[in-house]
Amino acid sequence: MNFSKIIASAKKKKYLILNEEELADLLSNSERMIEENTYISDKIRLLKFNNDLILQEKTLKDEYIIRIMNTKKEAEELIRERLEIYERMWDGCGCKWNIILN
Repeated sequence: MNFSKIIASAKKKKYLILNEEELADLLSNSERMIEENTYISDKIRLLKFNNDLILQEKTLKDEYIIRIMNTKKEAEELIRERLEIYERMWDGCGCKWNIILN
């Protein structure tokens, strides 16, 4: 699927699953407006291509998904919500970290 078809398809759906090649194409053809590391599920990004705002994230099932966002504010809110979810995953997991410094 070429880049134009990816965007057109994403506009018709709630979200669209991409393969690694399609993700690489998207990242190389768009402007990164926001990029946050979730530390659990790769990075969540707000991308801009022409006038389209595209939220890209990786699901816990290791799927790369994108969704078209209406406004930057809407995208920022969704990113904030996602980061809060990931933060709670760390807080309640009972994990203990041993940090080894060289």
